[in-house]
Amino acid sequence: MLPIFPRQRIPGRLLPILGCALLISCASTAPQGPITPVEEIGVGVQADAIQRLLDQAADSATPQAAAYRLEAVELLLESAALERAERILLDIGDGSSLSPALQIRIALAAARIALAQENSEAALRALRIPATNNIASLPPRTQIDLRELRANALFLAGQYMAAVNERVQLTPLLPDAEKPGNNDLIWEILSTAPLSTVLNPQTNPDSYELRGWLELMRIVSSNQTDIQAQLDAMAQWRNTWTQHSAASQWPAPLQLLSEIWARRPGQIALVLPMQEPLGKAISEGFLSAYYDALAKGRSVPEIKIYDTSFQPEPLILYDQAVDDGVELIIGPLLKDAVRRMQISSRPMPVPTLALNYGDPDGGNPFDLFQFGLAPEDEIIQAADTAWQAGHRNAAVLTPGGGDYQRIQDTFVNYWTGLGGQVVAIDTFGDTRDYSPVVKRVFSVDASEARAASIRNLLPRENVQFVPRRRQDVDFIFLLANPGEGRQIKPTLAFNFADDVPVYAMPSIYDGGINPAANRDLNNVIFNDAPWVLDGSDPLKATVVQTWSAASGPIQRLRAMGVDAYRLYLRMEQMRAYPYTRVSGATGTLYYRPDGGIHRQLHNAVIVNGEANLLTD
Repeated sequence: MLPIFPRQRIPGRLLPILGCALLISCASTAPQGPITPVEEIGVGVQADAIQRLLDQAADSATPQAAAYRLEAVELLLESAALERAERILLDIGDGSSLSPALQIRIALAAARIALAQENSEAALRALRIPATNNIASLPPRTQIDLRELRANALFLAGQYMAAVNERVQLTPLLPDAEKPGNNDLIWEILSTAPLSTVLNPQTNPDSYELRGWLELMRIVSSNQTDIQAQLDAMAQWRNTWTQHSAASQWPAPLQLLSEIWARRPGQIALVLPMQEPLGKAISEGFLSAYYDALAKGRSVPEIKIYDTSFQPEPLILYDQAVDDGVELIIGPLLKDAVRRMQISSRPMPVPTLALNYGDPDGGNPFDLFQFGLAPEDEIIQAADTAWQAGHRNAAVLTPGGGDYQRIQDTFVNYWTGLGGQVVAIDTFGDTRDYSPVVKRVFSVDASEARAASIRNLLPRENVQFVPRRRQDVDFIFLLANPGEGRQIKPTLAFNFADDVPVYAMPSIYDGGINPAANRDLNNVIFNDAPWVLDGSDPLKATVVQTWSAASGPIQRLRAMGVDAYRLYLRMEQMRAYPYTRVSGATGTLYYRPDGGIHRQLHNAVIVNGEANLLTD
């Protein structure tokens, strides 16, 4: 399955790449300094030069006029004056009557403009001209510009392996000083792409360089739960791929990881309510990961536990941990404590992984990282999955009460932001009869009321009536626990809505193997933590043997504790390189500028009472 992340106008990971694509210099332009839009320059040297070129174009015949205008376009692109550059480029036309060199310069300018407009298709189309067919015959700098722009356009289009291939072919063309930057971009593309694409067994590259990159990604991704094993595997890779471009200098994220390991903390604090159910479950997962690393002979820090169970002010124990000289703190758990940490204008006294989220706009002091089981991640993924399936009209069904209003609001706001419509919203309480609420959602009650009215007007026993449901509901977004879901799903069928897809939050699934009970949830699509769904994490068997059997919610909290241990050395890398993805027990983890570490979960569907992963 392709990664599903909250939609935004332009992926943040592409901004530096598109900036390079837009402002890369061609043979006819000089290196630029700080960028200032031409419209804001006034009567500066750049503006004067542009106007002079346009005046010369007006007084010249083709092809010289086109050459003058094209040079003006290139100066405008250096200054990020896209609209004016585009207008002048249109005046030049397709350039089919011009020399191949001018045609290529026109194509490069058009591609830069298209990339700045996030139009990958237009960029690739602009570069697909006969003059670029034999790229090896072109001047080296032109080859570099073409491959750079193609790589950026392919990346923007989601054609990851094609983008990597362009950059691999770019490597030998670049001056030595530019090769590390290209390697960093290759690693960014590989890190962004789904692993199923990068590590597809059918991919059989004939290039030494590309094979080396794929092998490096394979060993790095397969050792994500153990940084020490990851670094050992990297060292072995370097000994094998001695002629590879990455062998002399790691891509920046891997180099940083090596530096982080070299200065890893020797003592960390766990600030949790150890005697409360939430804190107990999280600590079970955390300590399981810790002792597993210790049993494998890994270098582990000393753990100091600060139990906040009977402490109304957990930040007192946080401050105590700082005073005790710990080098990193995991916790606290209370949302209010995280909010109060957010308001500080100073960096945190030590790097801190809070096990909850504060306010989205509450501030983000340096070295404060926030991680938890945020329902927003689950809501957004359910919405994205439904949207990708082609659904547009949603019905929303959740329990009643203020605690669930935020979930409704989050879904509605996100769904309508995508362009969808919410055609029905309703809530249910503590009941065993869900027919009334289902009838309201699908307007079956209105259909029955019309039938009653007709019977009153025509009191005949032979008046026949078949209720009808509304037909404009494409799917239901459902928040319910397993018991509620097992009653709601059959009630949908009873009220003529069995064919309406149900997309649910993780709470619908109890995490156990219980086909008989879960058959009433058949065809429900939901997302959940990998720890709960696939059981591929080797640590899970140890946790199951060590701790008592647990329900779905407790399993998810234990997975959160496992990830908290595995994350504490990754945080700095994720902040520095936000495209970094970590395959965690709670989901694929990624960093956001607000300091939050968020999750992409696995999608699953209930079939014959069992959860089956959705891979397509």
